[in-house]
Parts: sequence; structure tokens; C-alpha cells
Amino acid sequence: MAHLTRKAAGFTLIELLLVLTITALLLSLAPPMLHKAFPSLKLKAAARDLMQEFRYIQNAAIINSTPVGIRFDLTTGEYRSELVNGGKQRSLPTGLRLSLAEKGPLPIDHQVASFVFYPDGSSSGGAIFLSNENTSLEIRVDWLTSKIQLYEPQARI
Repeated sequence: MAHLTRKAAGFTLIELLLVLTITALLLSLAPPMLHKAFPSLKLKAAARDLMQEFRYIQNAAIINSTPVGIRFDLTTGEYRSELVNGGKQRSLPTGLRLSLAEKGPLPIDHQVASFVFYPDGSSSGGAIFLSNENTSLEIRVDWLTSKIQLYEPQARI
């Protein structure tokens, strides 16, 4: 009669402690890595939000057959449109700034930039920079087609 020896399946205590130690080490390294990436992520998220608002306003102008605009106060970083959020003034997230593109065709009066979208699908056109302390993104609106594009500009001198 042969005795079948059965090896116990599972992990030893040392293996479990080793896995927990490695996991704790990786989790302790993650916050500093995320903290460095956070300003860039916040900038890109804010740019995408603004582009989405531009598209909403553009579509509303076409659907309602009425020109619709959005105004930016470049000194405070606040913006508003009558169609979004009940026309209330909104602010950019902290640490982000707005500025005009150097050669952009946007009209400027007392540090206010406006984009107007028309029922025929055109717009006033122009470009603005959205930036933080490290980098900037450019949002361009084509005057003829109202195409809204996001660019990461080359080094600005």
C-alpha cells in the first residue's frame, strides 16, 4: 500500500509578508509621482472643458439661429456665456491663467476676450493660451469653419 503524500497548497507566511512589503513600498512611491503629474493633468482637463463649452455654444448658435458668445476676463481667469450655467461667471481652476495668442485676431478691450459663434457655422475666430507655471496649451477657433483645436505650442520666446 503506497502512501500518497500530499503537499500543502498555499503560500508561506514569508511569501505573504514579502508581497505586502513590496505593495506598501509601491504605494508609498505613487503619491509623489502623481503629484508631479497633477498640474499637467489639471491643465489638460481645463482645456478639454473649455473646448467642450465652445462646441456647445457653437451648436446652440446653429440650432437657435442666434449668435452666441463666450467672454473671458484675462486678468481674473473668469469666463461666462449666457447659455451655460445660467449665465453665471465661472473661474478657471487655481493655478491656471488665460492669455491671448501673440498674433491672434481676437478683439481685446480692457483685458476681455470674446468668441462669438454665428448661426451660419462661422465664428469670430481667434486663439487663447491656457497655462500653468510649467506649460501652456493653445485653444484655436477657426473663423470660417469654427473648428476648435487644441495645440501644445512650441517654446514661446
